[in-house]
Amino acid sequence: MMNRQAVAGRSFQQRSSCPHGLRSQRPQRVVCAAGRLIQLPIFPLNVVALPEATVPLVVFEARYRVLFNTLLAGSPGVEEGLVAPDSPFSGTKKFGMCFIDDQSRLAAIGCLLEIVEFAHIEDGRLITTNKGRERFKITRVVKEKPVLICEVEILEEAEADLITPEVVALGEEVAGLLRTVIRLNVKMSAIAAGEDQLEPEELAGLGPRELSFWVASFFSDIKLLQQNLLEEDSTKARLLMEKTILTETVKYYQAKSALKTAFDTSDSSEIADLLQVAALEKALNSSDAPSAAGAVAETPAAGVDAAVASSEAVAASGEQAEAQAGADELRSTEVQADAPSPSSSSEEEEGSGGDGGGGGGGGDSGSADSP
Repeated sequence: MMNRQAVAGRSFQQRSSCPHGLRSQRPQRVVCAAGRLIQLPIFPLNVVALPEATVPLVVFEARYRVLFNTLLAGSPGVEEGLVAPDSPFSGTKKFGMCFIDDQSRLAAIGCLLEIVEFAHIEDGRLITTNKGRERFKITRVVKEKPVLICEVEILEEAEADLITPEVVALGEEVAGLLRTVIRLNVKMSAIAAGEDQLEPEELAGLGPRELSFWVASFFSDIKLLQQNLLEEDSTKARLLMEKTILTETVKYYQAKSALKTAFDTSDSSEIADLLQVAALEKALNSSDAPSAAGAVAETPAAGVDAAVASSEAVAASGEQAEAQAGADELRSTEVQADAPSPSSSSEEEEGSGGDGGGGGGGGDSGSADSP
């Protein structure tokens, strides 16, 4: 489920300054023609990168330090001794990221990222801020070591629903729901927030397609859902799923508020969590929600640890089992009408502040020690 403080925290993080003196690259937007085949170095990580999302990385493993310094070749402050000048990727600032699950299975559908800021730390690590640009599908493994190089196909959006009045209206509805969720989250979690944080500029500045990916970056607690949204070719289908989830999330906050008023104890927090599990289970099983759509890419040759698989092959993982268990527990819970009188104890604060930087509002941060 969505981290209740991260919902507002993500929009804060993308505007926060970096203490390590990041060098801004001020790149022009990278656009690759849909259907075009290109080669990319692939960075596998337990993070779902999305178009329009911001993904911070901490790079420390030797082979990835070489890769990222090579991608940054020609930029001020690069470690020249780690640059591979003959690499076809030298100075491009572009690489691919694919989600890898706990069983080392790599998703076939990933996101092309562009390095927009970077900074070196005295201990040798490299911090990069990366922006999601385009979706791609792995078609062929070109090279396995020292880093994975793949041929990928840039994926196009289903253009029929990009600019229709229905999709535009749906995008505005989803933006309004997310705006409500952010404000309710701030209120329930007692987070100090300015107006620019309560009203991220993306809510009004992005078109339906870009908005659908940016909103998906808020669901980092359910990575399979994020991967499903990444694989979906239809802007309308993505927005419909997000509308369902955000509607249930608003109901969760309203129920939590009502329980807090009625019980004013920490027990209301536990009950509210069970309500959200059931609500998200209902949203994920909704008939409006698209199913996982990605095709399985060619399995890498022997010697590669990660077998390539789509999110559909991973759909029966523990996260869905946990949601089912939570729903079962909810159904077995009876709330008595003659509840005890309100206690003087205050509700325990839930959630942790942010979850390490996240998409759109800043993506999950990752460390470069991938397979």
